[in-house]
Amino acid sequence: MQHTPLDHAARVLAETDPVRRYHAAKAAAKAAAAPYEQAAEDAVEELVAQHGGNVAAAARELGLKRQTLYMRKNRAEEKSSGARAAAAEQVQPALRFDSPRAARDALLDWALRQQEVTDQIDVLLLGALAAGADPVVVSEDSGVGLDTLRRIRPGGNISVSQLDEYGEEIEAFARAVMDRALALGAAAASHAEHSAARIWKLAAEQIVTNTAPTALLPDPGISRDDFATTEEFVDALVSREPSEEEQAAGQRTPSDLAIASGPDAWLAATYVAYRREANRPPASEESPEDAAASEAMRAAFSELADAILHLRTTGTVPPALLTPEAS
Repeated sequence: MQHTPLDHAARVLAETDPVRRYHAAKAAAKAAAAPYEQAAEDAVEELVAQHGGNVAAAARELGLKRQTLYMRKNRAEEKSSGARAAAAEQVQPALRFDSPRAARDALLDWALRQQEVTDQIDVLLLGALAAGADPVVVSEDSGVGLDTLRRIRPGGNISVSQLDEYGEEIEAFARAVMDRALALGAAAASHAEHSAARIWKLAAEQIVTNTAPTALLPDPGISRDDFATTEEFVDALVSREPSEEEQAAGQRTPSDLAIASGPDAWLAATYVAYRREANRPPASEESPEDAAASEAMRAAFSELADAILHLRTTGTVPPALLTPEAS
């Protein structure tokens, strides 16, 4: 699908960060002007050719001074010859795609990864500010402008986690989210209910993988009390045949953020992502059934974001996830 200049302008104006909007606007203006500049140069070349190479005659017809037109022609020729020389000297590598659709899918995946990076840096910056770091120092160390810092902390309200990453609450939370997902899936009847259940199931799998990989593993069937020493107990655990559930859990890989910074950092960035999805505006053209499904998915993301916020700010599992009515 071809994007018009209005599409590019809309994307630039939708950028909330003034620093990013400035750079995006400058880049868009330069990109938009390039084809018109090339068209003007081509028109000059054509007019000079029509006058048999007489630059002075072409300049008079354009209402320009002869020296001005000479300078324009020289710059155009230097630019063209320089581009050809650079292209001849260096081969630019490019990815191979089987179709335009595959290329667009790759671009969308890249955009999603960029958004994930933005979510991660935002919670890192807020954590530094909450710890009392000087905003100027945070800006210098991170390369993020002070305007951006003010944007992500508009009212000074920062939620710092009260979660014990080594306690049992994270595993209890992961199990509760998975139980809720399974209950919603079992009770779903309409398209909207199935859509919401699917969001909960995907979220539950992400939460288990990135915060509590062992939360859903079955009881190994042996306990420390059965052995004289801890070493014997550990040897027995390691030597026994793993269950199918344990093998499946071992095949799931946590995200780089969860591995590098821990479960709470992942939960903080995921809260931002879920809240963004919950606030995503409805599509302009949807069937009533699809509109209901979209609304149900936004509601699911909102509930998940609220649940993560409660877990991080209180260090406890949200009561709504622990009651039968939650399903």
